[in-house]
Parts: sequence; C-alpha cells; structure tokens
Amino acid sequence: MPIVWKAWSFIKRDMVTDLSYKLSFIFQIADILAGIGGYYFLARVTGKAAYGGYDPFPFIVVGVAVNGYMTTCLVCFTQGLRGNQPLGTLKMALVTPTSPVAFILYSALYPLGRATIDASLYLLGGVILGLHMGHVNITGMLIIYVLSALAFSSVGILSATFTLVFKRGDPFVVLFGALAWLLGGVFYPISVLPPLLRHASQLMPVTHAIIGMRAAMLGNATLTQMLPHIALLAIFALIGLPVSLLAFTWGVTWARKAGTLSHF
Repeated sequence: MPIVWKAWSFIKRDMVTDLSYKLSFIFQIADILAGIGGYYFLARVTGKAAYGGYDPFPFIVVGVAVNGYMTTCLVCFTQGLRGNQPLGTLKMALVTPTSPVAFILYSALYPLGRATIDASLYLLGGVILGLHMGHVNITGMLIIYVLSALAFSSVGILSATFTLVFKRGDPFVVLFGALAWLLGGVFYPISVLPPLLRHASQLMPVTHAIIGMRAAMLGNATLTQMLPHIALLAIFALIGLPVSLLAFTWGVTWARKAGTLSHF
C-alpha cells in the first residue's frame, strides 16, 4: 500500500472516531472560545510596558496557541500508542510491513492536524477581539511552525517510548509541560524571570517557538532577526527527532522480546 494511502487510513480512522463524539467536539471548541475571552479580559488589566512593547492580548494569545500545539505534540504519540494497545491493533500493525517509525508517525497525523486547527481558532478569535496581523512574516511563521512541530514531536515520541517500556509516560509529559508553562514565556516575557531560570528557559524549544512566532506575527521581524530562534529550533529537531525515533524502535524491539507489546 502506498505511503499516502497508509497515512490517510490512519487519519480517516482517527477523524471518524473524533467526530463520533459530537458533544465532546463542541465542548472543545467552546473551551477555546471561553479561553480567548478570559485572556482578553486578563490583558485589559495589564499594560504594554510589562510585555516588551507588545499589546498584552496578542502576546498572550500567540503564547497560548503555540503552547497548546506543543502540548498536543507531547501527548498525541502516547495517546496513539495507548489507544491501540487494548484493541490489539498495535501488535497486529507491527507484524505487518508497517515499521514502528511509520506507525508512531501516522498515529500522530490527525491529532497534529486538529492541534493546528485549534491554534488557528485561537488566532481567529484573537483577530475578532482586536489582534492585528497586518505585517505577518508568513515565511518566518511557516519555518517556525514546521521546526517547532519537529522539535516538540521528538519529546512526544520519547514519552511514547517511555510508556511502551515502563507503561507510564505521564511523569515525563507533566514535567516537560510544567516547565513549558514556567519557562516558556506563555503569559509573560522571559525577561521577568530570575537570571538562572532565564538561562534555563533557553534550553526549552517552546521558548524559541513562542518568541519566534511572536516576532513573525506581531513584531514584523525579518528572517535575519528571527535566525537565532530558527537555528536553535533546527538544532532541537535535527538532534531530537532521530534520537527519539531510534529510541522508539529500540522500545518496540524490547517489548516484542519481553512479550509486553500489548500490555498497558
């Protein structure tokens, strides 16, 4: 079966499952809209001075949208793994010509697509409430988006590997997610952090994704001005993705030998 058809079969399966829970789907959209309203009123009690010259509302909306996308990248691989284990489809799929790498990547296609739509809804709601995007660096925004997806996904695949081997990936995800909220500059610029935490934040890909996306969407930045964040995200992706995929392949091999591939 061609790669495209294999990928589409995973997307179609997950999309049908997701849309079958119509009420849950509506609640997710309502949650996004309610969140946007909350951020709008939160921004009204703060001023530009605290946000490095940015309007508080756009600053927060972009940060939340990027962080929400990162969170999906962290959990979707583990959720895809967990969803297929009790049904036995994980074990069945991995005895076919489908490689472990292809399986874990295909399983994440629909959740990542949904996360992109959710992030777009945040931005659309922001535009409706006054977020101005007249000078967006589209090229820079797309580069940051792609590199962020790759960098975040490497952490998510490591989490899935941890789950496959130890049956628990939650501590890994919770720790990274909590650090992202603290150090990533979602609600506030990292300049307000103490020096030690400010330096630590540079080790988080989400920090550079958020700063880079704000520069592309709100700061009218050129690619040259965005280059430091683009370069760091590229390094995270180029190192993290191969390492995480190798780790997942090893994890599948170990689970096969241990006979725990279907255990959860």
